[in-house]
Amino acid sequence: MDIKRALRNVRDTGKVTVGFNMTLKKLKRKEVKLVIVSSNCPEGDLDKIKSFKVPIYTFKGTNVEFGASSGKPFSISTMGIVDAGKSDILALKGEVS
Repeated sequence: MDIKRALRNVRDTGKVTVGFNMTLKKLKRKEVKLVIVSSNCPEGDLDKIKSFKVPIYTFKGTNVEFGASSGKPFSISTMGIVDAGKSDILALKGEVS
């Protein structure tokens, strides 16, 4: 799977949360199906996300690279997938870290 294409596709056709705080809100509401984190996501944030027992995929790049791959002009450490839309991004559940 081309992760960059999948990220842009889910952003365009699905519903995602960008950033730790927004993802945490949706996690508390049990709306997130998959969380994608950058390789340099802060350990404290990662521990909080893990406590929700949702699949977590680690993007193989920094938060700056994750933001660029997602088509955003800023860095992203955390993205929550609420609805995959026409993307096959939920296939990453099988590759969780």
